[in-house]
Amino acid sequence: MRLIKRVLLALVILAVLLSAGVYVFLQTTRPTYSGQISLPGLTAEVDVFYDDFGVPHIYAGHEEDAYYALGYVHAQDRLFQMEMIRRAASGRLSEILGKDLVKVDKLFRALGINQFAKEHAQKFLKTDTAAWQRAALAYQRGINQFIKTGKTPLEFTIIGIPKEEFTPEDIYHAVGFMSFGFAEGLRIDPVLEKIKNEWGAEYLKDLAVQTPAQAVRIESFSGARKNPLRDSLISYLHDALSSLPVPMWQGSNGWAIAGDRTASGKPILANDTHIGFAQPAVWYEAHLEAPGLSFYGHHIAGIPFGLLGQTDRCGWGLTMFENDDTDFYREATNDSGQVKYKGQWVDITFRKERIKVKDEAEVELIIPSTPHGQVISGIVDFTSDDEPVSLWWMLNEGDNRALQAAYQLNHAQGIADVEKAASQFSAPGLNVMYADDEGNIAWWAVARLPIRPKHVNSKFFLDGASGHDEPLGYYDFSKNPHAVNPPWGFVYSANNQPDSVDGVLYPGYYYPRSRAGRIYELLSEQKKWTIDDVKKVSLDVTSTMHADIAHLLADVLAKTNKPEHARLIEELKNWNGLHDQTLVAPTLYYNLLSQSMRMAMVDEIGAPAFESLAITSLLKNSYEGFIANPESPWWNNTKTETRETREEIVAFAADRTLELLSGNLGQNADRWTWGRVHTLTHKHAFDAVKPLRSFFNVGPFEVSGGSEVLNNLHFSLDSTGYFSVDGGPALRKITDFADPDHGVTVSPSGQSGNVMSNHYADQAKMFATGEFRTMWRNRAEIETRSTNRLKLVP
Repeated sequence: MRLIKRVLLALVILAVLLSAGVYVFLQTTRPTYSGQISLPGLTAEVDVFYDDFGVPHIYAGHEEDAYYALGYVHAQDRLFQMEMIRRAASGRLSEILGKDLVKVDKLFRALGINQFAKEHAQKFLKTDTAAWQRAALAYQRGINQFIKTGKTPLEFTIIGIPKEEFTPEDIYHAVGFMSFGFAEGLRIDPVLEKIKNEWGAEYLKDLAVQTPAQAVRIESFSGARKNPLRDSLISYLHDALSSLPVPMWQGSNGWAIAGDRTASGKPILANDTHIGFAQPAVWYEAHLEAPGLSFYGHHIAGIPFGLLGQTDRCGWGLTMFENDDTDFYREATNDSGQVKYKGQWVDITFRKERIKVKDEAEVELIIPSTPHGQVISGIVDFTSDDEPVSLWWMLNEGDNRALQAAYQLNHAQGIADVEKAASQFSAPGLNVMYADDEGNIAWWAVARLPIRPKHVNSKFFLDGASGHDEPLGYYDFSKNPHAVNPPWGFVYSANNQPDSVDGVLYPGYYYPRSRAGRIYELLSEQKKWTIDDVKKVSLDVTSTMHADIAHLLADVLAKTNKPEHARLIEELKNWNGLHDQTLVAPTLYYNLLSQSMRMAMVDEIGAPAFESLAITSLLKNSYEGFIANPESPWWNNTKTETRETREEIVAFAADRTLELLSGNLGQNADRWTWGRVHTLTHKHAFDAVKPLRSFFNVGPFEVSGGSEVLNNLHFSLDSTGYFSVDGGPALRKITDFADPDHGVTVSPSGQSGNVMSNHYADQAKMFATGEFRTMWRNRAEIETRSTNRLKLVP
């Protein structure tokens, strides 16, 4: 017995020592927020004051030193995030994560982002003669100095990632990855082509291929001043995008209210960009002060300049334009390795890619290219006898000056500077919302917009041989949709369709009326707006569109006269579209909607195609018209011998809804509240590793909000009965230009991607409960409040 006790005591001591060792090791990986660090290459000392939430306020005597410091502090908080973005964009994830990511790497190699990055780095960052070049390269020197001398992130140790210095190509990898997130046509167009060819025009009528008539359009104003598509391609794209361990952009809200409609007399600017949630959050907040530079804003990992923010005179926010900047072309080939282009045979070119795979042999990929772009269908099988399909993508057309434009924005002193910078963006397409201390408000839809032939519908595959479907040129930036100081007193965007310019409606993947209509409704209220009023708009969770759809479903269901559906019908009929976590109606509504759409469509197009459509604007735009049409061919189940009706399918969906909820949440329908099925967890890349999940993930939180409400905490329309949030506001931000030094914001989780940092998750609860914090810009206030001062010395 005494021996057993000694053994047990020894084991306990060993466990304590191991735990103590792990604890001590983890403490060594914390970011350094105070003290002094020597950075070779600085020209003078730089002070970095960290505020209560870990935001660095950088004060330098030279602009290049400020960007050098930014690169260093950004890397110490977000190096793993930077690494994952550059590897995702360049098709190098399987090198560290293994064979399961080869499919993702093949997709990104075929898209050609690595070629885009190589060409643009060679063209624009080979020299440092311009100020923007020196700033960009200084930022990257800061990243690399941290890689050489800073603490190794825990993720690098666990996975075994080699620490490699960043190159100018990696800046453009990040630009290309952001652009990829905007290319919704990659999901939608192949499915539409499949429906057109396999099921015909009747099946397209109930899908919002073009913007529906009831959509809310943004008004422009210039103020004073063939063959069936293989399912394998659809499945490949869906599987690859679902496996991507880095979040993509998915929407946004933004607006500016003129000073004559605010209590302060100056404009108020608000923005919340919608991006897939992950841990850490996408945006990194930083404040830079140097001679000629006064900028407070939000940065993407690996990109040196803030994409949204404010200078000492003006500010801007961003939403996705959602313009169509991708086209698929069916190519005609001959036996000589050529494609027909504008009626002439031209050679196909080939690029060889080698993908390194952890613990496996290299994978060789041969990527053909035509005059339209990469042969995207080839990621499945380049030896197929099917017609090749190539991808025309604006990112690969001409020079991309996104970096130059962002640098100019970070130095803007007024509306003319911002408009000039905005005009340089070609891809991705953005809506720039603007306000300044002079009282100006403005909105520009920024992108290089192709002039397509009138007969072309760019959401279907085009003819690559004849030349008849080629772009005819590009519109001048003056023809882009915009509004400057409009008489109605506000500008806004919720990824909705801009109104026509000179009779032209630019095609795109615009979002339904729900958010846009709600913004327009609320901002049209005649009142003197304050920051507190604007906060309420940002956090609004009512959708009249979803209420209308719920009432439609209730009316359809009532025709079946099934007593077991009585509670369901009553909840839907009385619902006003409020997505509060304490209500039962949203739970019933989304389950019934999901089951109805799945039962209607999956038998025709299959589950992968449905999943691809389910998260896009196209299906969200289609709900109302689809459900309102009892004659739609979609209602018939093609797998049965009988012909089903709309009422029967919705009744089946109701039965399944009640079955799911009873199984998941219990028999008491009063407890089927929205918060129980609508939860927010910020998932780290280690989410799939169960022992690490609870350590690196942040959450869950029961939350209000939902799909296409202003507090757009959206989710996949899946069949499990649960609607876990997978994306939403990647920040909330409001500035009153009567007091630009005290705007408010909040991050979904925290500033740092280092799990041992105090700022890894210190904003998560604030975000989930609708709180905000101050964006400090006054140095005296910052120094008074700062408890951490980091001095960087040459």
